Amino acid sequence: MDKKKFTIYLIGVCLVSIAANLAHPVTPTLIVERNLDSSMFGVALAAMQTIYFLFAPFWGRLCDYIPTRTVMLICCVGYAVGQGIFGAAQTEAMVIGGRMFAGIFCGGVFTAMLNYLVNTSDPAHPEERGKKITVYATVNNVSNAVGYFIGGVLGLVSVEFSFTMQVAMLAGCGLFFRFLCIDDTPMKKKPDHPLTFKEANPFSVFLSARTFMTPLLALFFIMVAVGNLGQTAYEQVFNYFIKDQLGLTSVYNGIFKAVIAAGTFLVNSTIVLTIIKKTDTSISIMPVLVASALPLGLVFVVKENVLLFAGCYIVFFILAAMRMTLLQNIAASKGTPETSNRIMGFFQSMTALGAIFGAFFAGILYKKAPLSPFVLAFVFVALAAVLSILYAASYKKSKKNG
Repeated sequence: MDKKKFTIYLIGVCLVSIAANLAHPVTPTLIVERNLDSSMFGVALAAMQTIYFLFAPFWGRLCDYIPTRTVMLICCVGYAVGQGIFGAAQTEAMVIGGRMFAGIFCGGVFTAMLNYLVNTSDPAHPEERGKKITVYATVNNVSNAVGYFIGGVLGLVSVEFSFTMQVAMLAGCGLFFRFLCIDDTPMKKKPDHPLTFKEANPFSVFLSARTFMTPLLALFFIMVAVGNLGQTAYEQVFNYFIKDQLGLTSVYNGIFKAVIAAGTFLVNSTIVLTIIKKTDTSISIMPVLVASALPLGLVFVVKENVLLFAGCYIVFFILAAMRMTLLQNIAASKGTPETSNRIMGFFQSMTALGAIFGAFFAGILYKKAPLSPFVLAFVFVALAAVLSILYAASYKKSKKNG
């Protein structure tokens, strides 16, 4: 993929990442305005992430058979329909139904985008692929934050306006990918048999992990899931907490995300690029995860000060963006032309698995005690840090043994 085509792809990544986040800052407002149960902020996302978890490997597998740009088209349109249902919801059942429908396709969007990048990168130059993944992750993370900011501003008009803009933008992104991205079919190894119903079964797809899974890789995926559990719990409770407990509007959430976007761009374009270029990411992921636990621990000390409380949130998510960039690089480095799509699909499923439990327990625990999800987040981020130490040690040992 030449520079021009890569730039077009990144524009698509930017647009879809902005679109995917337009509704997040207004979701607490939707729940409050429509008198829905407060646990919905977590339970609805958990429902979506459950379906995301089940279907992400399927979309990764489907990328082996058809052009990845086609998968991106299908999934962007399906995601738009699901968010349309969610935005129109007046009951808890409709909220969950809309989120679950969106989850079928949401996993496909991000699995396909990452697979497209891996497929169109030259496997003979892994350092170049690593640089492209870093750029992708930077654009994705910054655009996520920009989407939050724009969604927060749109939410001042109305919740419905934010959702309408999201649906239109997601559908447009599908057309963008389909007609402006290249066909990656010649660049990947197509399976020698048609995709069967058994392989298309979301549960059966996990059995294909046997073709690439090792004990070390299993530890890596557990670390991914545990870390994302803590991250999701923190993000979901913070978003709802500042609306429900502090009375802040969606604009404040957008402002915090805008600061995160600037910080993410800065660290990913300097520190992360240096880490990838100069170090072994399977080892250097450890200090990033350990550092991520620190701002979460400080939350309980500074919770009475709104500025410091928000500062911990900002620092944590800048570190989280670094963590995700490095994890994606590690996952991409573990694949072969035959297994890369499945590995990246499984990676997306592990992030979703963590998000399922993080969102669900954040919503349920919040009803009992508003600060308890913060405790949950800290415990699991700290556990991910411990797992990263074990992973780095195991990786060094396996490398030493050849």
